[in-house]
Amino acid sequence: MDEPKSRIYVGIKWGMDNPTVMLAGEYTPAPRDHLHIFRELYEESFYFDDLLPIAKAWAQELKIRKFYCDPREPEFIKRLRKQRLWAVAAPDELALARNLLGKRLANHAHGLPGGLTFSRDCPKTVQEFFKYRMPERDPRKPFRDKPLDMDNYGIGALHFLVLGLATEVTPQVRWL
Repeated sequence: MDEPKSRIYVGIKWGMDNPTVMLAGEYTPAPRDHLHIFRELYEESFYFDDLLPIAKAWAQELKIRKFYCDPREPEFIKRLRKQRLWAVAAPDELALARNLLGKRLANHAHGLPGGLTFSRDCPKTVQEFFKYRMPERDPRKPFRDKPLDMDNYGIGALHFLVLGLATEVTPQVRWL
């Protein structure tokens, strides 16, 4: 039996004061169900007009299936679509994204389908994984189940990519 054909998807996290991050990943469908992140754009003080020609070049070169974008800037998504790039707002569900990423990383560590790997060409996003922290528990304050909001721009783009991909490749279930 032939292995299903892989496709390229991109996650984008917009940044004005913070870095703009665009990650390209090659997704191989089930039974392998593997996502390999192989290209990274990670730029500070980067404007949408700077990003647009790069997104168009990636789309042409890599034959990108879809761009999963940060939903907080719907106007940027519209502008990508006007350039004939298939861009959609990814779900903005941080807890679900963290669970999906954790599952993919655990699957890879155990040699199971559904893994996630990174190329050496994505050093800034990989470095973020080492800095990613949950807040310290303080018995005098309620615990917040959210990571500290710093050094998580590449991980944010990865969240949008993983969430968007999960909605695309997971069959929709209709509950009666």
